Amino acid sequence: MRARLPAGCLPALVFLATLLPVGAADAHEGETHAAPVATPLVGQALAVAAVLDRYAAALSANDLAAVRPLIADEDAFTYFEGSHVDHGWQSFRDHLAPEMALFEAPSYRISDVRPHVVGTLAYATYAWSFDVTVRSAQFEDGRHRVSMTGTGTAVLSLAAGQWRIRHLHTAMAPARQSGAAAH
Repeated sequence: MRARLPAGCLPALVFLATLLPVGAADAHEGETHAAPVATPLVGQALAVAAVLDRYAAALSANDLAAVRPLIADEDAFTYFEGSHVDHGWQSFRDHLAPEMALFEAPSYRISDVRPHVVGTLAYATYAWSFDVTVRSAQFEDGRHRVSMTGTGTAVLSLAAGQWRIRHLHTAMAPARQSGAAAH
């Protein structure tokens, strides 16, 4: 017995099929992975990117006090880092403070920021990199250099004329592979 689509469903499926790019099944074949040329940011998109720049500068300065004004009020903030979740500023602070106490010369950079603003809400995707020396007795000579890269998404809201980060979600990039398996 053949399954039947509900009446009126076929036109919707045909429309959705037209939205798929030609060759979607071969989406990665022949890609160069070259970054598209970025459009210069203006207006509120520029203001959103500036908040993320200040966030990166505060982390590079190892300064939680400078991070705080960039974050939405108390419980309005969430942070997803891999499988770890922080709900609210206090949870985020309690997560970062012990780590930051071990950091020597941190350098946190955000690049390829792509903000999208709709009214008083915005989101931005971005790439990040983090280089730091971690001080700990666990390591030979008490220090270990760490370098990481990844991607992130930030959600911001506009309140009293200021953009504040409401949500961050970061993912670390896997170690690079060479050859045909690199993807």
